[in-house]
Amino acid sequence: MCRTVRNNNINSLRNRGRLMPVKIFLSASLRKYVPHYDPLTGVERTIKGPIPVSDLCRDLGIPFDTVKIAMVNGRRVTMDYRVEEDGRVAFFPPVGGG
Repeated sequence: MCRTVRNNNINSLRNRGRLMPVKIFLSASLRKYVPHYDPLTGVERTIKGPIPVSDLCRDLGIPFDTVKIAMVNGRRVTMDYRVEEDGRVAFFPPVGGG
């Protein structure tokens, strides 16, 4: 069973306004939205204070409807979850097949 984390307000208050590095990793078809994406190193961004995962998605030019799962530091999160310093964010598209 997968538990989805919704928010992290306490840490968000502590880090508000600070410049913080985050790493973003993209899976499968989402890689086409970031030119020269390297799946081994991902993309590094510096954010000011905690920001929602959805802002990172938008800043990379990835349409929201192409993201099925977002994870931060190995835990599934909602798109309004606020990313903290040294966060590792991963986006996954819907998977089809059969």
